[in-house]
Amino acid sequence: MLVEIVVENFFSFKDEATFSMVASPIGEHPESVYGKNNIAVTKLATIYGANASGKSNLLKAMKVIQEGLLLQKCSSSEWLDHIEPFHLDARTEKKDTMLEVSFLLDGKLYRYGFFVNRKRVTEEFLYLEGDEQKDLFFRNATGQIVGGEWAEMFRDIILDDTRLALSSLLSAPESAEHPELKLFIEWFTEMRIILDTSKIGLSISMAKMHLSKYKHNLLALIRVADPSIQDIVVHELENSRNGRPELAFFVVKTRRNEAGESELHCENFRFQDTESAGTVKLLALAGPIIEALEKGGLLMVDEMDTQFHTLMTRYVLELFSGDVNDKGAQMIYSTHDITNLSSNLFRRDQVWFVEKDTYSASHLTSLVEYRFDDEERKNSFEFYRNYLNGKYGAIPFPRPLDWWVDNGK
Repeated sequence: MLVEIVVENFFSFKDEATFSMVASPIGEHPESVYGKNNIAVTKLATIYGANASGKSNLLKAMKVIQEGLLLQKCSSSEWLDHIEPFHLDARTEKKDTMLEVSFLLDGKLYRYGFFVNRKRVTEEFLYLEGDEQKDLFFRNATGQIVGGEWAEMFRDIILDDTRLALSSLLSAPESAEHPELKLFIEWFTEMRIILDTSKIGLSISMAKMHLSKYKHNLLALIRVADPSIQDIVVHELENSRNGRPELAFFVVKTRRNEAGESELHCENFRFQDTESAGTVKLLALAGPIIEALEKGGLLMVDEMDTQFHTLMTRYVLELFSGDVNDKGAQMIYSTHDITNLSSNLFRRDQVWFVEKDTYSASHLTSLVEYRFDDEERKNSFEFYRNYLNGKYGAIPFPRPLDWWVDNGK
C-alpha cells in the first residue's frame, strides 16, 4: 500500500512536497482507513486545484518511478526524457530531480528514492523503515553500490548510469526467487496510473469480461451508467479494412416491444459509437477499478470524473472508501468537481489542494491542516463553500473584465 510520495524539482514542484496517505488521528470515517503494524493509511484521496496548478504532476511523478523501475514501454535513455526540473528558476534547472515513494508490503515499510537529471541517475537508495530499520542499498554519485544489506545482490549486475539500480535488480532472473523482490515487482506492475482517461482504451475491461469472477462486478459497475445493459460479451470481429480480428462488445439490453413488454435485445456494435462518452469512459475504467479492488492495488487517475455524473463518481469513490474494499486497494484521483467535497464522503486527511505561488511553483496542502470548529466539521456544506470562497486556496481567479479593458474592448 502507498504511504507517501515526495517530489522535489519536478515539473512545477520546485521545493520538496510530500503527499501522504497516512491517516491522522481524527476519528472520521474509520471504515476508510487500513490500520496495520502501527501504520494507518487511508483507502482514498482526492486532489483539488485550479487548471495548471500542478495536480497532474504529482501523478506523473509516480508514473516516472513506475516506468523507471519496470521499463515496460521505453528504454532507460527514453525514460530520462520524462525528467523535467522546475524551469522558472536558473538554479533549479541545474539541480537534480528527487523522487521518493514509501510503501507497505507484507507488513514492512519501505522507502525508495533517487536523484536524477536528463542525463543520468546520480543517487539511489532503499531503506526498510519502522521497527526493523535497515539500509538495503545505497548508490552514490559515481554509480556504485556502497552499502546496505542488499549490496551483495548487485555484485554480478552491470549498472548503467541511465538506469535505476533497482530496475536492474528487479529484471535479474534470480529476482523472481527472492520473496521481497517478487513483492516489489508485483506491486509496481499492478499499479495503474492513468494520466489521460481519453486514451485508456477498453483492453483491460475486455480481458476481465472473459473471467467470470470479475464479470459480475464489471456489469454492476457499468449498470450505474446504463441500467438497460443486462450483459456484455467480448466478441471477435473481422476488421474489413486490414483483415485482422478486432474486439467488439456483444451487448444485451432491455427494451420495450410494440406491446409495451420488456424483452432482451442483442446487438453487435462498437460500444464507443453508441454509448455516451461517460458510459464508455466508465467501462474503460471499470477494468482497472475492479482489478484494484480484487487484488488490493493502487489506482491513480487524473481528472477521473470528466464526463461523469457526480453520483456516478460518488459510487466509484464509495467502492474504495467502504468496507467492501478489504484487500488493501487505494485510489487517488484529481478533480475539479466540488459536489463530492463532503464530510459525508471524505475524511479531512483525504482531501488535498495544489496551488501555485507567485513564482509558479506548486505547493501541496491537506485539508486536515486547516482549523475547524465542531460545527464546521459536522457540516459538509462548509467544505466546498470554504473552498469556493478561497479559504483553502487552489482555485482560479478569473478577471474577465480586466482582460476586456486591457485589450481595448
